[in-house]
Amino acid sequence: MNGSSATDLDPALAPLFDPLSLGPVELASRIVSTAHQTTLVHEHLPTPDFVAYHEARARGGVGLIVLEATAVHPSGLLTSHTLGGYLPGIVDGYRHVAEAVHRHRTRLFVQLFHGGREQIATPPRAPALAPSAVPSPRFRTEPRALRPEELDELVAGYARSAELAAEGGLDGVEVSAAHRYLVEQLFDPTVNRREDEWADGASFLRSVLRAIRAAAPELVVGVRVSGDTSSGRRIAEVAVEEGVDYVSLALGESSTYLGSVRIVPPPPVEEDAVAVHAAGFSLGPPLIVTSRVVDPRRAAALVATGVADAVGMTRALIADPDLPAKTRRGALDSVLRCVGCNACIAHYHAGTPIACAVNPRTGRERVLSLPRASRRRRLVVVGGGPAGLAAAAEATEAGCEVVLLERSDRLGGQLALALRAPGTGSIARELIALFERRLASVEVRLGVAADAGLVAGLEPEAVVVATGARPYEPPLELGGIAARQAWEVLAAPAPEGLDVLVADWGGDPSGLDCAEVLAAAGNRVTLAVASVAVGEGVHQYRRNLYLRRLYRVGVEVLHHRELLGADAGSVELANVFAPELRERRQADLLVLAQGRVPEDTLAPMLRAAGLEVEEAGDCLSPRSFEEAILEGTEAVQRIVALA
Repeated sequence: MNGSSATDLDPALAPLFDPLSLGPVELASRIVSTAHQTTLVHEHLPTPDFVAYHEARARGGVGLIVLEATAVHPSGLLTSHTLGGYLPGIVDGYRHVAEAVHRHRTRLFVQLFHGGREQIATPPRAPALAPSAVPSPRFRTEPRALRPEELDELVAGYARSAELAAEGGLDGVEVSAAHRYLVEQLFDPTVNRREDEWADGASFLRSVLRAIRAAAPELVVGVRVSGDTSSGRRIAEVAVEEGVDYVSLALGESSTYLGSVRIVPPPPVEEDAVAVHAAGFSLGPPLIVTSRVVDPRRAAALVATGVADAVGMTRALIADPDLPAKTRRGALDSVLRCVGCNACIAHYHAGTPIACAVNPRTGRERVLSLPRASRRRRLVVVGGGPAGLAAAAEATEAGCEVVLLERSDRLGGQLALALRAPGTGSIARELIALFERRLASVEVRLGVAADAGLVAGLEPEAVVVATGARPYEPPLELGGIAARQAWEVLAAPAPEGLDVLVADWGGDPSGLDCAEVLAAAGNRVTLAVASVAVGEGVHQYRRNLYLRRLYRVGVEVLHHRELLGADAGSVELANVFAPELRERRQADLLVLAQGRVPEDTLAPMLRAAGLEVEEAGDCLSPRSFEEAILEGTEAVQRIVALA
């Protein structure tokens, strides 16, 4: 490694802050924000929010930012909010970002991209183009084979996009040759069935890299490859033969359900999942690795042991743009740690601006600042779930005196119920631990069922009500069978040896978690789902892993079945789409996962008593912990603003 570390830096963390040369530029830090879509884009150009988002990460000390996948040609637009690197107007957009980022000594590249047959855009869509006319099994696109002259045009598009990047003041470009997008499609014989000069994908990649070098010789040139696909190693070898300045290693491929999960893997996929693939990509140029690298100490070890020369800590930086600066000064306990919930990629798939469940300021850098109370106000927060935890943390960090009341004997609310569930447990543990660190100076009272008199007796100047929700109890006849709410099942030791039917409405993970926990305990589990697809309220990457685990442990899934009732040891179900089709299933235990209703009675009583009240989270309407944390944060913002 080059350079020397700061004398006051923890030696275990020092490798992250040794300078690193990539071609003609030097990085001041080996922590990288790799290419990821923000949806902070309008008419295929960066917005002021886009600039603010990236400047926040530069200000926080990241060494390199690689701007998101940017199309080199109109046919390569993956979505309606993909940057257009071929547009003349992109130059001014780049200049605004470069000016904001460079002032913090951060280097700025852009990833040049063509999706090939893959498209996420809604109609009307442009024709999908690919090496050959082979449909995509995930996005259900049916492409036309690129004509030879069109491939020549795409090579020219990479060159022109590199020229515009240089004109816009960027330091480098990265060719996306990963995730089974166009470049990797050309290397894949199942997609590339051509018999002309482009039958060998290496021909296209060599042409692209040479065209970029000729068009913008002053730029750093890198390549992004997937470390776990059949073509990844060969693509990297070709790129190194062509003299790229670095290789960026990720995981996954976009065209299949399970392959896409590996691009942004959620728990229980292990941290540093990319590390086991890195050895085969030490080909000479510096190697950047990224895929669930979220812990600074583990990231530093990847560099220190030679696994990588730099680490893409992209989701960790989405959660906390100040992670590098906090790491440098040894303040790891103050890092807003990524919990892997995939709220960030869920926003991209929904076509909405990037956000983070852990950090509500992500994507809102221009509008949601950290408040500071003009005087020390006394606040009471009722409820120790995500909304209440966020409100208490925000208030104490704004300089308020805070008392937090929670009726149970532990913090976390609904998250605490799922600590034993593989699909949610890691997320819940990390999030609860994160807030416990932030609440070090908060007076927390557990086992307190708050009412209006108790709260008023604490003499607060303002109250945040975050009382959460309770399970919905459907008005059905359920006699003659043991019936329990999913929350009860998750909170208690799992029974064994039973025939269990989980009646899941399909809107949240609780039914899936119950089915998995009960099957792992040796029960015979049937999951009856009333939604069109399993886990409709769960992000697709998490849902895909749920389905894999459920099928592997032998859970029988009944699709499109709603609960009608139960008696004498059997459960009656009806088809959601053909209600006259009814059936009975024998079961020893019926588990109800039928949704939630708000606990919303306290706030009106407090207002009637003359108290200033803000509400947040599920007491307003049950949703995810992303909304809860955002609303808890915003509630305190309003209280402080009125001080």
